[in-house]
Parts: sequence; structure tokens; C-alpha cells
Amino acid sequence: MADGFDPLAEFERTAAELAAILEIVAPAAAVPSCPGWTVADLAEHVGAGQRWAASILLSSQPQKVPAVLRTAISWSDWYAGTTAALVAAIKAVDPAEHCWNFSPGQQFAGFWTRRRLHETAVHLVDALQAAADPAADTDSIETGRPLGQVIPPAVAADGVDEVFEVFLPRMLARGFPPVVTRQVGVRAVDTGHEWTLTPAGQGEPSTVDRSGATGDVIVSGTALELYLAMWRRLPAGSLRLEGDTLAAAGLVDGRVTP
Repeated sequence: MADGFDPLAEFERTAAELAAILEIVAPAAAVPSCPGWTVADLAEHVGAGQRWAASILLSSQPQKVPAVLRTAISWSDWYAGTTAALVAAIKAVDPAEHCWNFSPGQQFAGFWTRRRLHETAVHLVDALQAAADPAADTDSIETGRPLGQVIPPAVAADGVDEVFEVFLPRMLARGFPPVVTRQVGVRAVDTGHEWTLTPAGQGEPSTVDRSGATGDVIVSGTALELYLAMWRRLPAGSLRLEGDTLAAAGLVDGRVTP
């Protein structure tokens, strides 16, 4: 995990930002980065995920994603309640305690604080884009502020690290083709974080070296640009490539995250 921030504090701040956006955007508004979704769909997805993570933390065992039963409560208030439940669960369990999660080799409770932070941050970007859409039912100028004010560089850098550490193996295990077939270096130009991804054996996830960026190609951008590109919220063309660009094809154009 990248250092320089408190994951729980950032999770609470990011979740509060999302709840505030849900308060001012019409539930039926479209979410441009998630085709077919409305803001209500986004709220349900993230809120159900908060409840799911809380149930896993409190039981230490895998659980089903809960069905959403919601009455007259607003999406913003309901989502804020799911966040409060997850925060309580996080505080009730030692981060080092054994707990199921979907990252082999990281079977401890602290995984979930980081995971839900990044799940919330990416969908906060989705909600902000929905709010900024001319068709959205909002006139709040707050929705137009730079994303760098919403997702700090240190958080974005940690999100890139999570993709390499957790999601490259996860996508491979789910049957997607490997995205790292040649050595690739990745550099966050604003934070100084660097990674080298090296392909491993057949069916094995690539190895991650955090001591520098070397390889047949170097992929660079700000931490936020790298983060959003990995989650397909920013075009891959926003990143800079130095070296054999074909070596980076899988990473910048392939299925890196769900």
C-alpha cells in the first residue's frame, strides 16, 4: 500500500462526498461512465457493497451481496447509513485479524478499508460526471471542481498499486488473458511512485517491483491519470508511453479491472 494518508479517514471523506452528490442529483440521471446505469443504480451498487464488506468483516467469512430493500428513505441517506455501518465494522475488527477477501495472500481485515476506499472513489468520479452532465437535475457548482481536489494524489497512487497487487491476479483468475506479457514500467510523475511489472509463468500473475520503473516500455502520467485509466474512467491515450508501445498494449488497452 502506498503511504502518506489514513485509509479509513479517506474512506469516510470520500463516502461523504458521494453522499453529498447523491443528495443533489436526480436518481434517474444517467451515469455516462457506466452505460445503462442511473444514479440510483450507482447508489444501490456502492451501498450494497458497503453492507457486503461489513458483513464479511464481522463474520470473517465470505458472504452474499445483500439484496437492497429500501422504502421512503432517500438514496443519499440510505447510502450514508451503509457507510456508517461499514465504518463501525472496520473499527470493530483489528486490521491484522484473519478475514476472507478475494486477494490471495492478503487474508486480513485491513484489506477491506482499502478496497472500499477505492470502490467509493471510482464511483465518486462516476457520480461527479453524472452531476456535471447538462441533463442532470442539479445546478451545484461544487460538482465542477477538479478531480484532483476530490482524489488526492497519494490515494490515487495507492489505487494504482491496488490494481497491480489485487486486480491483475483477480482478472487472470477469472479467465481474462494476461495484460502483462512483457516487462512494463509504470511511473506516477507527480508522486514519485514507480512500479515494474514482469510477466511470470503460464497462468501466473505478473510480479510487482516497487523500487523503480524499467522495462520494454515506460507508462507514465500523474497518479490520478494512471488510476482513472486503469479503471477505464479516462482514455488510455491520456498516458505517455516511452519505448516499445506494443509492450504496453495489454496494460493500457486490455481488461485490467472488472
